[in-house]
Amino acid sequence: MTTDIERLLAAAADDTDHPPNTDVDDLLIRARRSVRRTRIATVSTAVLTTGVIITGIATWSANRTAGDGPVGTPTTGRTITMDVRTGRIVDDETGHLVQAPPPVSQLSDNSLRDQCKRADQEYRDAEHEHGSNTFDKAGPLDDSWKVVVKTGSGVAAQASFLAPDNSIASTCTLIGPGKAQTYGRFQTKAITGQAPSEADLNVPRVPSDVREVLVDFDGKSDPQQAVVGEDGFYSIGAAARTARVHRIRGYDAAGHKIYDVTIPPIPTTPARPPVPSNVTLKIADPVTPDAVMTKDPQTGKPLAPAPPVSPLTDEQVTSRCRSVDDVYRQGSGHDPRDTVAGPVTKDWKVALKTGTGDKLTAVLISPDRKVFAWCHMLAATAKGAYDYTRGAVQANGKFQDAFEFLMVPDGVAQLVVDLPAQGPTRALISNGFYIWGLTGGNSNLKPVRIRGYDAHGRQIYTAQKSIDTDFD
Repeated sequence: MTTDIERLLAAAADDTDHPPNTDVDDLLIRARRSVRRTRIATVSTAVLTTGVIITGIATWSANRTAGDGPVGTPTTGRTITMDVRTGRIVDDETGHLVQAPPPVSQLSDNSLRDQCKRADQEYRDAEHEHGSNTFDKAGPLDDSWKVVVKTGSGVAAQASFLAPDNSIASTCTLIGPGKAQTYGRFQTKAITGQAPSEADLNVPRVPSDVREVLVDFDGKSDPQQAVVGEDGFYSIGAAARTARVHRIRGYDAAGHKIYDVTIPPIPTTPARPPVPSNVTLKIADPVTPDAVMTKDPQTGKPLAPAPPVSPLTDEQVTSRCRSVDDVYRQGSGHDPRDTVAGPVTKDWKVALKTGTGDKLTAVLISPDRKVFAWCHMLAATAKGAYDYTRGAVQANGKFQDAFEFLMVPDGVAQLVVDLPAQGPTRALISNGFYIWGLTGGNSNLKPVRIRGYDAHGRQIYTAQKSIDTDFD
């Protein structure tokens, strides 16, 4: 797992007080970025997760050129043969029949590129927002990218694309016309001088002299055959993408094994102890300042004003946020307490709201005081751009730090957020929460200093937090 992927996962999933869920579909529905194009469960910005290797591509051509791939261990002592009765390949190491390769997609290359372009743009936007994948200089997916492998049936398909300079490959899984379920972009060149790892295997690729690939999965005795496509890319199909690959073998035209990679098992992460059922939200007692600060106590310069309170009524806020909450809750993998809290209704407390006109960022608290909903909308309905997530309290009765809003520390009456563009800015404080702008959507996470002052203007709190500093 690369540092970039870990950072993306942190932004995409709220795993407060329960073990990370490595199922791709769960991560997709829980992803909360890339929604300025009006979607929540759009395209995962972290296609590879611990224990899940995106494979799945098929080929339709034997024309391949030389390309770099993960460093394997050449071995010629094993072979594969074909069963003359069935025409199927036999794994000589085990004697098992190999599972058949996936079907080749009948969708044209142009159609696949066109259907995956939006997913590519959203992925690139999210990478830019988080400062990740700085090595990726290949530009957007367009007609200059080569379709190196494709598989699937009907409107469902998976395809891999190779950039014109061969530096970046991308994998796109379509579950319907123009509907990408997963998408990722990765370096094509393995790390030289090191044993292959899951990070090296982000793109399914083998050396150019490999003609057949067998893939072994955890918990399955029979390997699956992949079909090798152009530039050494191979596929086992989208249907197998959630199974963990633990071994990849490659054979030359004569059936001799010349490539063998075994992926070490992933260390298990101890589960966090469950949060006691009686733990509910604990917020700091409100503190009224002697006077509202207008100047920065450190420099004497004027503070940027706090963001405005939204003119929308609480009922209007809950009604609008319910429309995007309904989309969010269609997914699986939620914290059980989140499920118990149910959908957003007028009974949810609007703890914080900022914005002007239809623009809104709000924090809502469930009636049982165990779950928050963070809602960002730039239009009156879910047909406009929005951003959304939910989370549950930790064992201490607090919510985990978020990028878009935070909880007021004990004893603090006023907060100053040192924003990179606006400069020192007064935070809007409401019901134990604070915010520094219309966070959400086109976010730009930056580490900033936050200062807290007591009722008499004395600084009693300072911390550096990674927050959303780019407002829309």
